[in-house]
Amino acid sequence: MYQQICKLAIYSSFILFSGIVLPASVKEQMAESPVVKAAVEELVLANHILYDQNAVDGYGHISIRNPNNPNTFFLSRSIAPSVVTVDDIMEFDMDGKALNGDSRTAYGERFIHSGILRNRPDLNSVIHGHAAAVLPYGLTGTTLKPVFHMSAFLGEGAPIFEIREASSTNPDTDMFISNPQLGDALSKTMGLQYFILMRGHGYAAGGETIQKAVFRSIYAIQNAAIQSEAMKMGTVQYLTPLEASKSQDTIEKTISRPWQLWRDRVTKSSAAQP
Repeated sequence: MYQQICKLAIYSSFILFSGIVLPASVKEQMAESPVVKAAVEELVLANHILYDQNAVDGYGHISIRNPNNPNTFFLSRSIAPSVVTVDDIMEFDMDGKALNGDSRTAYGERFIHSGILRNRPDLNSVIHGHAAAVLPYGLTGTTLKPVFHMSAFLGEGAPIFEIREASSTNPDTDMFISNPQLGDALSKTMGLQYFILMRGHGYAAGGETIQKAVFRSIYAIQNAAIQSEAMKMGTVQYLTPLEASKSQDTIEKTISRPWQLWRDRVTKSSAAQP
């Protein structure tokens, strides 16, 4: 025991005098930085909102770029979104590697987040989910396009990621974005869009903020449901590119309104639980 204490003291002295700075944990960063604290707390809230709005279920996840370090991002450990707390948040680099010596089980598809955040510096938050309403649009060749002003961010239509093309040497994959190469391929297919479908799998959405990413996920799913119903009735009138551009500029200035509604729903629900 005495020898172990001595070794620890020697190691600590080495760290102190050699100038080596050990990375701060997420909790330590929150204590030191109000902006990190706010980002992590909003990330937790967003997990609960996405579940409440059926954008995710037991699977799915959302990330936020570290506001103090654009080369890292925060994401929960591998648990259901509805039960995420501050204690569950991990930090990753842009290769999807867990930082700060965190050895907890991470989401296998964290590379969706690292790929998009690495290649899209304009985006700071990424969401992945498997909402049933959007899945047919990744299977049939029918493009998911904006049918109302709330989903104007879909622009001229959501691209579709085909994992077979990204895994040409072994096209029969498990459908998961499970490495940095697939994350890069996904982000390249996404291009400058905010929403992408993944054939036989789900979707990914991005936003400059958590609130925008959540907004886009929820309303892309609503758009899919409306578009599917409209196609049963006849020829669908989609937003023109200019209508979409103007509508997006107008509606996304008001995102705080639905965000307040979604936030209050989950916070009141949590408060009501024993």
